[in-house]
Amino acid sequence: MQRPARIHAILALMLWAGVAHAQITWRTDSLMNTWAVKQRMAELGPTLGRGVVRAVDTRHLYDDLKREVPGIPVFADSNVVLYAELYGEPLREQFRVLLGVSRIHLPMIEKELALRELPQELKYLPMALSAMNTLAASANGRAGLWMLTYPVALHYGLNVTGEVDERHDDVRSTMAASRYLKDLHARYQDWGLAIMAFACGPANVTRAQQRAGGATDYRSLYPHFTEGEQEVLPLLMAFIHLTANAGKLGLEPIEVMPWEAADTLTADRALSLRTIARVMQLPLPRLRSINPTLCSDRVPVGRHFHLPRQMAARYAALRDSIPKAEAALAQEMAATPAAEAEQLVSVMVEKSIRYTVRSGDNLGSIAARHHVTVKQLKAWNNLRSDRINAGRTLLIKVKKRELVKPSEPEPQLPEGEGPTNSLTPASTDAHAQLDPDARPLPFISYTVQSGDSLYGIAERFPGLTAEDLMDVNGISADIQPGQTLKIPRP
Repeated sequence: MQRPARIHAILALMLWAGVAHAQITWRTDSLMNTWAVKQRMAELGPTLGRGVVRAVDTRHLYDDLKREVPGIPVFADSNVVLYAELYGEPLREQFRVLLGVSRIHLPMIEKELALRELPQELKYLPMALSAMNTLAASANGRAGLWMLTYPVALHYGLNVTGEVDERHDDVRSTMAASRYLKDLHARYQDWGLAIMAFACGPANVTRAQQRAGGATDYRSLYPHFTEGEQEVLPLLMAFIHLTANAGKLGLEPIEVMPWEAADTLTADRALSLRTIARVMQLPLPRLRSINPTLCSDRVPVGRHFHLPRQMAARYAALRDSIPKAEAALAQEMAATPAAEAEQLVSVMVEKSIRYTVRSGDNLGSIAARHHVTVKQLKAWNNLRSDRINAGRTLLIKVKKRELVKPSEPEPQLPEGEGPTNSLTPASTDAHAQLDPDARPLPFISYTVQSGDSLYGIAERFPGLTAEDLMDVNGISADIQPGQTLKIPRP
């Protein structure tokens, strides 16, 4: 393919399914916005972008991948080619950073894989899942280096609460991920299916197999996954190829230490990272980066937390200043919302989302779920009939109120496209009760009521998705009144 044609193809990938390239590259974008990477890139400054840029040779990509990672199944379709070219040329600096961060994590990952007698090629998975970013989190509730779901994290012994999330601990999450991979391989007896189940969830694999007529290979199955997970597998293939050929392509790693040397302290009272940052005169993002498992900026009593190396003595000297700093911060935060509220007005805004049609869906149920009409769905997606096929992606325009500055005019909504009904907040604890027989288990028992849907139930429990419920309960999206579900306890 000639260079202009390749660039056009890459731009087409960036607009794939009508989304901006930021949605496609969010993993590496997130990595580039971490404290450690931003500091490193600022240090390098004018030296960035230098060096030879070589075109990625994808003429024999499938054969190359089979040679580069013999321990796992591979595939090479047009999406793999486009991702390889995207990160090999336009986004080469992002991939160079990813290579640099990977060098720090890979020895630990390789050691854990060897301990579990797993293929060493699995070490590339976190590159595609999180861009080797321990702070990564996705909109569907996955988090950490291995982008584990909440139920999987709990099942493999990680502590995930409103204050602490050990999925962001690189060592503990790798131990949990390796056990999960081993169990998935025992279940499927195939590394291709095990990797897909790890990356996208066993329930997604089952649905994809149903849509693909029982196929079991990467290439046939991944297009049938939900939109937010479709890119993981071609990304994995592309990153494997780029890593193996980094030297030939001039992709020299940008050395980045994803964490810094730190002192470990124990909180003798409930603390706030924001308060500590003020007292210690540290940037809050820096403090968060060395305390990745603290997900709410709050340090519970008795919990360990970290400060940059050689700051423990200074903290001990300034510890008495913390109550005063906390009071000042509380006063500021109490005053800020009131001041901001006076300067903001409520307006109706329109946002576009994409929904992948599932088996059993129809336009009526999709419209009701998103509080729009079938007529609107057909107009937005140029549909001439009410028939839709599983796997198709639909554009849905959602409207909601947001606070904006008065200088921003309220958008005019197209005629006939207002919401068809109002969305009322659901109770978080409706019909849910603790199961006394399962007291040691981190689950709540929920009895399905008439009119319930799996998606509606998931919305009542923050951080939970319908896919999580399907995985935990081993069910499809079809549920019946009176059925008992296990809900992972927050």
